[in-house]
Amino acid sequence: MTSVKLSGSRRLLMTGVLTAALLSSGLATSTHEAHGAVPAASAKNTLSIGWTIETKTLDPAGKTENPDIWVQVNVYDRLVSVAKDGKTIQPDLAKSWNTSNGGRVYTFHLRPGIKFHDGSPVTAQDVVFCINRAREKARLWSWTLTAVKNVKAVNARTVRFTLKHPWGPFLSDLSLFNTGIYPRAFYKKVGESGMGTQTDGSGPYNVTVWKKGQYLRMQKTPGYWNASAYPMQYVEYRVIPNDNTRLLQTKAGQLDVDFEVPFNQIGALSDNGSATIRTDPSTRTLYIVPNHKVKQFADPNVRQAINHAINRAGLVRAVLFGHGTVASSFMPKGALWWNPNVPTPKYDLKLAKSYMKKSKYPNGFSATMEVPAGNSQYQQIDVILKNELTPLGIKLNLKNMDPTTIFNNQDNGNYHMTNNQWTNDIPDPDELVSFAVDYSLGSKAFFTWYNSPTLGRMSRAAENTNNSAKRKRIYYQIQQQFAKDVPFFPLFYVPFVNAVSSKVHGFSENPLGYFNIQGVTKSS
Repeated sequence: MTSVKLSGSRRLLMTGVLTAALLSSGLATSTHEAHGAVPAASAKNTLSIGWTIETKTLDPAGKTENPDIWVQVNVYDRLVSVAKDGKTIQPDLAKSWNTSNGGRVYTFHLRPGIKFHDGSPVTAQDVVFCINRAREKARLWSWTLTAVKNVKAVNARTVRFTLKHPWGPFLSDLSLFNTGIYPRAFYKKVGESGMGTQTDGSGPYNVTVWKKGQYLRMQKTPGYWNASAYPMQYVEYRVIPNDNTRLLQTKAGQLDVDFEVPFNQIGALSDNGSATIRTDPSTRTLYIVPNHKVKQFADPNVRQAINHAINRAGLVRAVLFGHGTVASSFMPKGALWWNPNVPTPKYDLKLAKSYMKKSKYPNGFSATMEVPAGNSQYQQIDVILKNELTPLGIKLNLKNMDPTTIFNNQDNGNYHMTNNQWTNDIPDPDELVSFAVDYSLGSKAFFTWYNSPTLGRMSRAAENTNNSAKRKRIYYQIQQQFAKDVPFFPLFYVPFVNAVSSKVHGFSENPLGYFNIQGVTKSS
């Protein structure tokens, strides 16, 4: 996430609309805000990151996408967090915890002396309030906390969760951005809309300037309990939609990090001493998503025909310039319990045609592919896909549309076929698996309207146990069944690629897409 992450989530495509007006009184004013311009160069005490789309909401319980998450996780501590490796859970606001009653009760012990940015102490009562707000059914990510029966403050520094049943991914779920902790009094002061535009957390940074459409600045929190891990005094996220502009600014020293360099631009930095390409392993996977409400895509033979007509290796060469891996599973390679035994779908036009002949639509049909406007990568993929499906008699009409409209159409099941992608938000596979195959949840199986009671039961069985060996076995079986049903089409696994100034040291992205700004320094 967020999605969608699409934020974890369909995170990168997810474009929730912030309807509340910016409450200027909630943010401090800086020289940059007074002059209304972003500085031309990045100072030694400031890490500047350029990206294409801006933050929409600062509310951890809001309708969150990637640019929101990357701010929120640095402003709001959670009880536990994901370590720098992106694979393990570590203490955060909670210095320790213990379990009882067969894994149904978790008791967390808060660090002593922790304060919010406004100077008030972090209490167990604040934690209870924030978790209960995140659990509200109307919240986009509330389904990650459905196993929680209740949460109570035992005393000012002790919080106890009682679960309805054992829940394997519980600690990972608590590390998710939506469980960020803020003062109960702050929420009561600013209200629901104010949470989207103002912050008061206990994390290493606080938002001090937000110039909508330009940049967002975070300042290091004085007295933060782990302050030594964050050398940078300021972190700025700058909205720079143009790929060439970001790259030129990075090469010129005006920008420290060019987030998500297009693959066709990687070579432009090969002989440049002012910046280098940083490639990090990821859990990012790209997909083609059909709507099963469309009767043709509800036919498993049609889906298998499409599956074998896609030349995934060709897409990796043409679109990623070789910087990626063909996807065999809908789960990302390298993630926990990814099944290496699931074969990569074979590109075989003869086999694809045979599936098409066995389908209810042997002569083909017409469908519309909704393409996110301005996304050159998706446009390349979709043009190639259109040509690959032509021999099957499938006429794919490409329609460029605003990404927000596409998301809303997916949300309502009002589309034929479109692009999608996912990056894990937590180490545990439950977030993706639940989102992708359990129709009973609000995601409607990745918004495909694919309803498999079998996969839904398997997903819930993997959640409702703390036995790692059993969970691994079930997730392996889910991936095997998915490969047989092919409800949607995994294309390839994509690394994270950033252009980083040679003056910046220690910057990376972890496999979940979070910027590792712990330990980052800059030289003159």
